[in-house]
Amino acid sequence: MSKNIKDTPLKFLSGAIKAYGAWSQKDKYQDAERKAQQGYDEMKEKYMGLDTSNLYGDVSNPYANMQNVYEDLTVNQQQAQFEKQMAQQSQANVMQGMRGAAGGSGIAGLAQAMANQGSQQAQRASASIGQQESANMMQKARGAEDIQAKERQGGWKADMTRRAGAEQSRALEADKVSTMFQMSAHELGSAKQAEMMREQEMWGGIGDAFSVGDIF
Repeated sequence: MSKNIKDTPLKFLSGAIKAYGAWSQKDKYQDAERKAQQGYDEMKEKYMGLDTSNLYGDVSNPYANMQNVYEDLTVNQQQAQFEKQMAQQSQANVMQGMRGAAGGSGIAGLAQAMANQGSQQAQRASASIGQQESANMMQKARGAEDIQAKERQGGWKADMTRRAGAEQSRALEADKVSTMFQMSAHELGSAKQAEMMREQEMWGGIGDAFSVGDIF
């Protein structure tokens, strides 16, 4: 009996043990591959579902359609009304003083001068009041305009801050999901390679066990 023939049982036994050992690990390796595949599929779905829409796509001009706070301003009527009232009062005073006096050129001239003086004083007083009232109304309108502009500017800045925060949060989430997706792909690749090596070892053991090339 040749040495090759003597070694055949040992070779068969060694190959059989090798093949059985690899076969017995089948469930373990295939289960690991299934879990890795499931994890990969889940991370792929998350990665593909990342929101990449433009967070600034609906930003509009914050100063559009602002209310015109000057549209309700009107010509101040107080000046003309006060002027009319003062002139009428001055004329009444002159006429009252003339009732007890005899008519004459001197009296008439005095009356006219007094009336003119009263009218001028009334004009000056009413002009001053009218100017003050107009200035007050203009100042009020400017204040309302300033408040409206600042409110819109503040709202716009707050909106931009929220959008920038959301953009940063989205970027961080994308980085995390991308990293986990890559890790799951690596894990799946390792699991597939381990299963392939297990099969190769099993078939290699079977080949060793039933190889007869060295018998003859």
